[in-house]
Amino acid sequence: MESVDPLLLDPRHPRRVVVVGGGYAGLTFAVTLANRMRATDGIEIVLVDPRPYQQALSELDLVAAGTARPQFAELWYADVLRGLPIKVVHDRLEQVLPDLNVIRVGPRGESGTTIPYWRLVIATGAIPTIPPVPGLADRAITMWSVDDALKLQHAIEAQFRYAVTLTDPAALRRALAVTVVGGGATGVEIIGTIAKRLPPMIRRAGHDPSELTMTLIEARPDILYDLPEVQRERARKRLEKLGVRLQLGRKLVAVDETTAHLEGGVDVPSPVLVWCGGAHADPDAISWQLMCDVSGRLVCDPTLKATGTDAIYAVGDVAAFRDPKDSRVLPMLAQFAIREAEHAADSVLGEARGVAPKPFVPNMHGEFVSVGPGWGVGWMFGINVSGWFAIVMKRITYIMYWIQVGSFRLAWKRTVQMLRLRR
Repeated sequence: MESVDPLLLDPRHPRRVVVVGGGYAGLTFAVTLANRMRATDGIEIVLVDPRPYQQALSELDLVAAGTARPQFAELWYADVLRGLPIKVVHDRLEQVLPDLNVIRVGPRGESGTTIPYWRLVIATGAIPTIPPVPGLADRAITMWSVDDALKLQHAIEAQFRYAVTLTDPAALRRALAVTVVGGGATGVEIIGTIAKRLPPMIRRAGHDPSELTMTLIEARPDILYDLPEVQRERARKRLEKLGVRLQLGRKLVAVDETTAHLEGGVDVPSPVLVWCGGAHADPDAISWQLMCDVSGRLVCDPTLKATGTDAIYAVGDVAAFRDPKDSRVLPMLAQFAIREAEHAADSVLGEARGVAPKPFVPNMHGEFVSVGPGWGVGWMFGINVSGWFAIVMKRITYIMYWIQVGSFRLAWKRTVQMLRLRR
């Protein structure tokens, strides 16, 4: 790995491959291509991302609950890309100019610096979707970055400190309340970890854990719709066992400083409110002179190339790839982002060797969701699994990713850290 100034890149390089975004898709693409190419392929890889690290979104719940240091949810490029022929430009994508085969990087609204490319891979991901519910944007803490996780951690700690000053039991119960909105995988994992980790914290703060109110709100009638019904039921029972109150089938209509107001006049004490209600593609994508669908994702052809282009691939959450089996756009899941990136890397390598890209065929082998540390639900190869075994399988997917983008050394280091956290 080499950090470079874009002005120092040779503008005449014949086979520069620029990948924008260092998330699961972008990092997987860059590492896969670097490991599989030969010197005779003449490829130069440039990774563009403003951050010096990838954020491990699946571990943010531990940071939020104060169990892990923020660094545990960060994969620094200097560690992951050590020894690989990848140049890193720490900047943001401002413009894509397909007709000129260049991108511009730099601050928003400025002309910036141009980087010519032979092939461009856009993997800029997604951001949280916050609907226009009164008070929500001002009050909610999203869960999309290490900074978000730290903000939640500090909000919980501040609420605990405030509760110490209260003498009225009703006021104390209203103060010791954490609410998560969104019953997908992220919301369930966040509330599950909070439910497991907060009682000891609240006891150390001098409060009775029974005074703590934890609520999960979901507008649909159930949670975890990507999982089979039997697994959803198991997850609900596990959350209830952890003391989480479920508010299902009611939409959030307003939020103020202390309360989440739901349909039907239901009020939920929510001095700390976490929003996990969905995401949408990088909002800048619609300005890049490329075809987007109604949701703002970049439309792809069967080979993952951005529609109407020959030199641009789109992978991960920013891409709208339709599964050839049912014509549905693939959901924003890390496993699809990783497999798309691997396929795109092979396609680019093939093009360098005179081989035309092949269609991408997505396959989903399983999905696992933790419901508190040490317990989870999911499925693999058509078989439902739950309990500690689901967690083991979920952690194995992490280890496989760490090996894929880093090394056995990196995987071992992070596995030891994970075991110390009893994760």
